[in-house]
Amino acid sequence: MERNKEKIRVVVGTNVLMSALLKNNSFTAKLLRSEFFEIYYPEDGLREIEYYKKYIISKRERALQKQSFEYVLKFILEPIHIIPSELYSQKIKNAYEEMEGIDEKDTPFLALALQLNCPIWSDDKHFKQQSIAKVYTTKEILELSKQMR
Repeated sequence: MERNKEKIRVVVGTNVLMSALLKNNSFTAKLLRSEFFEIYYPEDGLREIEYYKKYIISKRERALQKQSFEYVLKFILEPIHIIPSELYSQKIKNAYEEMEGIDEKDTPFLALALQLNCPIWSDDKHFKQQSIAKVYTTKEILELSKQMR
């Protein structure tokens, strides 16, 4: 990949971040920190990570003894742009109407994707049921990164 090419902008879903948080040096964590993507995450999603904190810590095995949850969270979020809700609030109504009956709690992710006019990276199959934003799975993101090399 030429260094002057633009990165692919994506809104990342919480399930992708959780995958990276569950295991140190995970494949997903490496993708999140790759040079090919400009990654965005809605501020509202941070509550979801906090909600799953105990679960994540319980699954981190012995790695927790070496690195705390807060350290790993900071490491994973470091290259990600956390976007304040007021910057995508005008798209919430449209996103909610699209996600209603699918999974309303993911409304901020779709709203942010609409605001930025970019796709979503999520392994939640329900995201592909909506029709107003492109959705990539981790496998598809990997393929994109290979094409950019």
